[in-house]
Amino acid sequence: MRSRFTAFATGNASYLLKTWHPDTRPGTLELDGSQQWVRLDIRGITDGGPWDTEGVVSFTAHYRREGTRGSQAETSRFTRIGRQWLYVDALTLA
Repeated sequence: MRSRFTAFATGNASYLLKTWHPDTRPGTLELDGSQQWVRLDIRGITDGGPWDTEGVVSFTAHYRREGTRGSQAETSRFTRIGRQWLYVDALTLA
């Protein structure tokens, strides 16, 4: 999760696509250059340990856009294929 937030913060769309599960990954991804991601707060984690193949992360990501602050709260599902954790989808958005 933290590496994906960093990818959003640095505009690294190729990393985001690389860490997105192929069953749910979009063909392309355009990031909003006017949105600056500034902080990630992890609210909870379910599973996702060394012996798990699935995990859920609840978080709030904070951003600034055109002088206005905002946040996005999400609960995301991840699955592990081999040694790599991949983002599957969002269970909730707020």
